[in-house]
Amino acid sequence: MFRYDHRLLPPELWLSIIRWATYPQPRLDVSTFDPFLASFERPNKGDVDALTVKYAVIQVCRLWRDFVLSILYEDVRVRHGAHALAEALGEIYGDGQLGRCVRRLELPYHHTGTATYYSSDLALQILQSCPALETLVRPCMERPPDEVRFEFPIRSHPFPNLKRLEWWHYNHAARSGGINSLTDVLHYSPNLQYLTVGGELWMSSVNSTVRVLELPVLTTLRIQRINFLFVREICRWQLPSLAHVIVEFPLDQNAHEVIWEEFGPRLCTVEFGRHVGFLLSDQITLFLRGCPQVKTFHYFLYFTALPPIFNQPCALQCIYLHSHPCPMLADSEQFPRRHLSFLSQSSFPALRRIILYGDWRNIITESYFKIFVQIMNSRGCLVEHTSENSCTQS
Repeated sequence: MFRYDHRLLPPELWLSIIRWATYPQPRLDVSTFDPFLASFERPNKGDVDALTVKYAVIQVCRLWRDFVLSILYEDVRVRHGAHALAEALGEIYGDGQLGRCVRRLELPYHHTGTATYYSSDLALQILQSCPALETLVRPCMERPPDEVRFEFPIRSHPFPNLKRLEWWHYNHAARSGGINSLTDVLHYSPNLQYLTVGGELWMSSVNSTVRVLELPVLTTLRIQRINFLFVREICRWQLPSLAHVIVEFPLDQNAHEVIWEEFGPRLCTVEFGRHVGFLLSDQITLFLRGCPQVKTFHYFLYFTALPPIFNQPCALQCIYLHSHPCPMLADSEQFPRRHLSFLSQSSFPALRRIILYGDWRNIITESYFKIFVQIMNSRGCLVEHTSENSCTQS
């Protein structure tokens, strides 16, 4: 058998091989809106495996280290070794510093605390070392929030290339301003396309004298657990390009209706997340009434309360259904039948596609499913099953 000496392979081919071996997780595709991806977007074994491969490759030889160092640093989480990280990002790599390779940065709040005036200098140094940053994550605190002190103001930082921001809001952190304030960061992110928000906003954090916030190219708004005041504040923003809204958690005090009233006429897609709270009340009817112009709707079959038959004006053209199971649902066997009955009996004159995600093998063999497909096909609506693996069940 002919054997090819791997040492003769060109560097470009090795880079391609290594890139596939450490293929970035979907969260690095910052401007992409994929059905149901947000509900499965959590650290998993794939992240760990990819990082393990990266560590192994850079230890093979100096040449491979030079090849792969940019891939290793494309996704950075600031942890205990923040000083070492800051030094590494300042090292010369190619035509510039290594920090320019960072595309995604996760920056916990305990690194931006301001117990002293200089406490946050290291975090600002790390941010300044990442001029090409596309995704910034300020996660929910793992430790009690009171353990982190915010006594002094913190500087702002420009994010000209930032396309995606994932933000969990803390009022005591926001009062220090700068990179701890959502409003400040948004003002310095003119090219932001994807925004995730969570947390509770207090009146002390609302500044009505500040100029109206405008995000001209924001297309996707992902709403986690927020309170009614936070919803009202978001509705004050100018979002002319907003097209997709993901609601991961059912909001209190009919806050959904406020969102639909403000943004409904311009939306193209609405998605309900994988949360048992959507089983407690009918959110679909409120959404359909508030957003009659929306073309696409995504929801989890087993996590969404069954609505009554809908016969009001509606422009829906495509519905995505995910079959991820809900372990808390008692009568789960009847849920598919009831939801499909709702879709077949309601009035959706523009509906042309129903796309199924997840495992439908036990459902498609049922007689009621076959009848459902016949009814929808007779109306010019196709029922399809996707083979996409971006929403693998976890």
